[in-house]
Amino acid sequence: MIIVKRLVLPCVLMCLLVAPAASAAGSGSTDKTPVAIQADNLHYDKNNSTYSASGDVEIVREDTTLHARQVDYNTASGNVKAEGDVVLRDSDGTLTGTAMDVDIRDNTGVATAARGFWSQGNFHLTGDKIERLSEVDYRVENGTFTTCDGDIPSWKFAASELDVTLGGYARAKHVRFYIHDIPVLYFPYIAYPVKSGRESGFLLPMAGYSSKRGGQLSLAYYQVIARNQDATVYLDYFSKMGIGSGLDYRYVFGDNNYGSANIYYISDHGLSSFDDDVDDSYAFSWNHSGTLPGQVRLVADVEYVSEKDYFSDFGKTAAEYNKDEVESNVILSRQFGNWTATGLCKYTKDLDDDADNDITLQRLPEVQIDYSRSRLYDTPLYVKFDSDGTYFWRRQGVKGSRIAVRPALTSFFHLGDVLNIQPEIGYSERIYSTNDAGPGFEHVGFFDFSARISTRFTKVFDLGGDSGLTRIRHSFEPEVTYYYLPNKNQDRLPYFDDADRIANQNRVVYAVVNRFIGRYDSEGQRPRYRELAYWRLSQSYDIWLSRHDRADTRHLERFSNIRNELLLRPTKLWDWDIDFLYNPNHNCFDKFAAETGATYSGDVGFSAGYHYYRDDSEYLSSSVNIDWLKPVYARYEYRYDLSENKRQENLLRLEYRAQCWSLFLSYRDRIDDDEFMLTFTLGNLAHFAYDGTRVKTDY
Repeated sequence: MIIVKRLVLPCVLMCLLVAPAASAAGSGSTDKTPVAIQADNLHYDKNNSTYSASGDVEIVREDTTLHARQVDYNTASGNVKAEGDVVLRDSDGTLTGTAMDVDIRDNTGVATAARGFWSQGNFHLTGDKIERLSEVDYRVENGTFTTCDGDIPSWKFAASELDVTLGGYARAKHVRFYIHDIPVLYFPYIAYPVKSGRESGFLLPMAGYSSKRGGQLSLAYYQVIARNQDATVYLDYFSKMGIGSGLDYRYVFGDNNYGSANIYYISDHGLSSFDDDVDDSYAFSWNHSGTLPGQVRLVADVEYVSEKDYFSDFGKTAAEYNKDEVESNVILSRQFGNWTATGLCKYTKDLDDDADNDITLQRLPEVQIDYSRSRLYDTPLYVKFDSDGTYFWRRQGVKGSRIAVRPALTSFFHLGDVLNIQPEIGYSERIYSTNDAGPGFEHVGFFDFSARISTRFTKVFDLGGDSGLTRIRHSFEPEVTYYYLPNKNQDRLPYFDDADRIANQNRVVYAVVNRFIGRYDSEGQRPRYRELAYWRLSQSYDIWLSRHDRADTRHLERFSNIRNELLLRPTKLWDWDIDFLYNPNHNCFDKFAAETGATYSGDVGFSAGYHYYRDDSEYLSSSVNIDWLKPVYARYEYRYDLSENKRQENLLRLEYRAQCWSLFLSYRDRIDDDEFMLTFTLGNLAHFAYDGTRVKTDY
């Protein structure tokens, strides 16, 4: 059916509404999709089933619209020949040209002196001729391709012949890469992903310099394995160390199983140009979380390095390059009602210079069986049970196993709706078996008792108003807990860890907690609540001066340190965290940590912290993210050692973020290394930042 509008002579309208219908019926066409034509001048040739339109011509079929100055439209074949400022639009994008030959039914055809734009991915094509082969396939002669806007884009690829598949690749031979209108690179072949999602391919190289590693060039290839899996292979050259290669694999499976594995290997490959003291080394990590068949929960946090200097050479944060050990944990757990069974394998490698890992104890394996607190029939008593069995293994030294069980009874009482009382009595038994000379079998058992008394007082402050912060609820929660463990001689027991020497206790712990909860009201919405402040002060008093050697009490104090825990959340974006231990016996702080920060967006925020540990360390740390210099985005990190009066680390990251490309510069200055890195990315590609030791991918 043809709908004709806006004719010069109204009398022509009746004829044109009838003639096309008869022509379509006579041709036997089965396409009944309506086509609407608007033009200043319109003529219909019945013999050729062709409309000739001129002036301001518009043809509309479903979501496809064609504009031109002169159009010949054959209703039988669906062919449209258009000239003069031709524009073809559909839901995917726009194709323009001086002339076009198009099949209006499937939108295939050829445009000359053409430009194409597709909104998904912001892709632009230009060419002497652009041929649309299907909804997603195009062929371009003497054309260019870019994701940048503008008549002179920031970058573009140019080739004599270019094949483009939307959602796939733009492929071309003998390609020139332009920055603005200046050719800077030549590629014999290129396959550029024409999609905004994940796509396999080589990543742009990254270059830099480190005073420890020397000049660095990093290359990587990203492979999409499936919708739920991908991998990155990377190769790095370090002028002072050698060749590094690695693999990063990520996955997501059913039952919320997800994780990643990474392996990296660095070697001088026998090349004499590298430092003689550089040893081959490798690192491996695996992180997993998920549920296996049978409702078995698997959690893995595995990390291993072959050389103790690995993190010193490749660590990117203070927490990494100051590591003194690596630990691998694989945990399996299953719940059966109130019972929980857990299996753990734990392997630790000590990275200290004088460490002997042949004598380091490993938990291979440890099994825990626990029964969560449950009411004992209709009595006011509750029962719970904790147990674990561990085999301690090492290459040299005493090996052995330990079984520990602790059943306990507890209860809850409320006196006058004021006091809450929770007493608990338990019995602990530990059994040992070792390969050491002698009996090789020991055990010890004892009762323990505790009682917790607490109460709560609350008051609500009405701030007035109907919106925003309207009320604050303050709760005052004092509590006192008493602990008792008898003094038992445990010197005959093997010593694997601190759990083998449980100190006697006869002490009282007292604390007070203040909570401030804010209520936020908005018209037409449910109230929102947020904790504005949490403040806990605690201390203990030792009645017996807990010790193993009761003969020496000179270095012991009855009153423990005063613990302060303060969390402030004045706004959703801003927080404070202050934690300290004050020693009242020596009138000093044993620990003081204060941190504050605010996050306004992914590009704007700050943090600052002060950390003090008596007789150990004292340092300042800070970071700031800013976007005030758009399109330049900056991140700055700083750490200063107050105990040694020297800078520990200085890091500056800059990103120049253009509409279709980004440039990343980073400079890191730490005690034993200076590093400079440069990365360049083109727009609408998955963004990767990789540094030779790990890969971070952000889709």
